[in-house]
Amino acid sequence: MARDDYGAISVISEEEREILGIKGPRKPSDEDEEKLFETIGKAADKIGETQVGRKIGTIITVVLLALLSGGANMSIIHDYFNGEEDIGPIGGCLESNATNYNPQATFDDGSCNFVVIVYGCTDPEAVNYDPQATHDNGRCNILNQGGNNTNNNTNTNETVYGCMDIDANNYNDKAEEDDGSCDYENEENHCNHTDMYAWDGLSHGNVSRLSDNSIDFYMDFDTNCDDMDEPLPIMVYYDLVHVMVEEDEDGNKSISYDNYVYTQVFFNVSGWYEDEHWFEYEELYGVGLEEDFNDIYEGYWFYYTSYYADYNGNGDYYEEEEYVGYSTNWGDGDIEEMGWRIEV
Repeated sequence: MARDDYGAISVISEEEREILGIKGPRKPSDEDEEKLFETIGKAADKIGETQVGRKIGTIITVVLLALLSGGANMSIIHDYFNGEEDIGPIGGCLESNATNYNPQATFDDGSCNFVVIVYGCTDPEAVNYDPQATHDNGRCNILNQGGNNTNNNTNTNETVYGCMDIDANNYNDKAEEDDGSCDYENEENHCNHTDMYAWDGLSHGNVSRLSDNSIDFYMDFDTNCDDMDEPLPIMVYYDLVHVMVEEDEDGNKSISYDNYVYTQVFFNVSGWYEDEHWFEYEELYGVGLEEDFNDIYEGYWFYYTSYYADYNGNGDYYEEEEYVGYSTNWGDGDIEEMGWRIEV
C-alpha cells in the first residue's frame, strides 16, 4: 500500500489503477494547458465583440484562470464593473452660457434656459415693487420710511420710479417717472395690433399743415402695439375739394365747386410714437394743383380723410370693425373760417 503526501493510506496504488483500467483525475500536461489557454483566448475574443460579451468574457477568463492555474486576482472583476461604461447618446443643453448647460451631453435637445435680466425694485414693501425684476436698480421707494409718528421732517423721495412704457416687459403702472429700466428682451412673440389712432395734438387737430403756401399736410397714426417687424397696414381715403365763394351786389354769397379729387393712400404704422405720414398733392397725383384746379389762390380748400386698419392682415380693409375714423376741416361753421387758403 502506498501513502500519499497528506499521510492518508491509499488502498489501490497508481500502478494497480492502471492495470485495473481505473482512470481517476490527473494533472494536465504542459501541452494540454497550452491548448486549453489558446481555446479560452479565442472564445473570449468572440464573446468580447459585444458590450455585454466583454463583461461575460472577463468573468469567464478570470474564473478559468483561477481554476487552472491555482488562483487569480479576482479584484479585476470588481474594477471592471465599477469603471466607466460606454453609454448611449445623452440629450441636454450644449450652450455654455445657459443656466442648465450639460457638458456631458452628446446632442442638444433644445432645453437650454437663459437668464433674462430685468432691472427694477425687488423690495415687496416698496410702492414701486416690480415682481418681474431680477436685479434691483436701487430705486425702491418706501413711503414714510423711518416714520415714528413724530414731527421730525424727513427727506424721503416719494416719487415712484419705474418703467413707464406700456409695451415693455416690465411696465409699471404705478411709476411716476421713468427710470430707464424698461426691458424689451425676448420679443420673439410679436404683439397684436388691436387699436389704431389718429393723434389729435397736431397744429390743426389730427393734421399738421406746415405752410400756408400749399395744401400739403401730414398725420400721425399710432397703434397699441410696438412691433416694427410686423407693423399694422392701414388705408386712408384722401379727398380734396376746392370751393369758390362769390358775392353779388346785394351782399348775398353763393358757393360753387371748382373741382373734387380723391385717392387711396397706404401706410404701415406701429407703436405710440410721433411720426409723419404725408399727404403731398404732387406726390399722390403726379401733377401740380394748377393742372386739376382753377384759380388755386382763390376760394377755399377742404380735405377729408377716412382711415381703415387691416387688423386681420389679409389685405381686406372693409371687414367688421376695421373702419377707424375720419378727419376733416369741413363742418357746420362758416366756409370762409373753416376752409384753407393758399397764400401767394
